[in-house]
Amino acid sequence: MKKLQTRSPLKNQKGFLTLDFIFATILMFSFSAILFVFAISFTAMEIAQYAVFASSRAYFSANKDPEAQEQAGKDKFKELVRPPEAPLGTLFRNGWFTISDVQIDDFNEDFAGSNSDNDSATFIGARARVQAKILNIKLPIVGSVSEELGASPASYLMREPTASECTAFTKQRMARVQSLRPGFADSHVDSGAYAVIMDDGC
Repeated sequence: MKKLQTRSPLKNQKGFLTLDFIFATILMFSFSAILFVFAISFTAMEIAQYAVFASSRAYFSANKDPEAQEQAGKDKFKELVRPPEAPLGTLFRNGWFTISDVQIDDFNEDFAGSNSDNDSATFIGARARVQAKILNIKLPIVGSVSEELGASPASYLMREPTASECTAFTKQRMARVQSLRPGFADSHVDSGAYAVIMDDGC
């Protein structure tokens, strides 16, 4: 009997190692690029989170009126991110990431079961939107991202009563006290001769 001789369909296999090397190199480059993109993205988000927190903290402090509180928060955010010399805004000026203007408001309606009229409502602070354009990349073998990804870092510190709110609250309380006892307003006590003194909580 004759033995069947099997022949290799590819007589020359010298190029296979080169193909494996090229494939491994492309794959390694793709995964390295992904790791770099995620690392820089997380860094940008942390910077944005700090800028929003600083804005919320400036908004939290007592001021002349609510409008002044809100303006203080917005000014702090712009100071940290917008000027060309601001180091925190570097990543948001090279086209890789964009950050919106800070939004300072009462966000309690965005959360289920939260009510702004309740003393426990705590979702009052600052929020901004960050778009990670760097994640919209196309890599060989791995593929591409079809949608632009982003996040909305926020900081909710509530806010202290302002001077105008404390004054209005004290006047309202004084009017209520006077209404409890008939004739109090017509007594010999001159309420205008006294200065109203309030603590931080009115």
